[in-house]
Amino acid sequence: MKFGDYLKDKREKSNLKAKVAAKNWKISPGYLSSLENGKRSAPSFDLLTEIADSLELSEKDRNKLYDLAAESKDPPELPRDITEYVYQNPVIRDLLRYAMTRKLTTKEWNVIFNYVKNTYIY
Repeated sequence: MKFGDYLKDKREKSNLKAKVAAKNWKISPGYLSSLENGKRSAPSFDLLTEIADSLELSEKDRNKLYDLAAESKDPPELPRDITEYVYQNPVIRDLLRYAMTRKLTTKEWNVIFNYVKNTYIY
């Protein structure tokens, strides 16, 4: 699924009309239409966050919105919430570089993920 399709789907599932959404998000209806129809890449992270908040997206849906937004850029980029966290935590950069040089497989990454997930339950 593409960013625009996802945005439109979530907006419609929230029973939010396009004109009302555009007004709430302080964008033009034409701009919203361009986003939803894939004619424009995703908006700023601040606007994405405002959209996610107003649609009351779950954490999973919010992350998907951020991921699809980043993928819609040319060239694709990492979602901003991830890049900010990586920049704030040098050990994560070190871990990623270590993993890259060791060419960790998806299976190995899943082991790391599950360890962290199961060790740090909140």
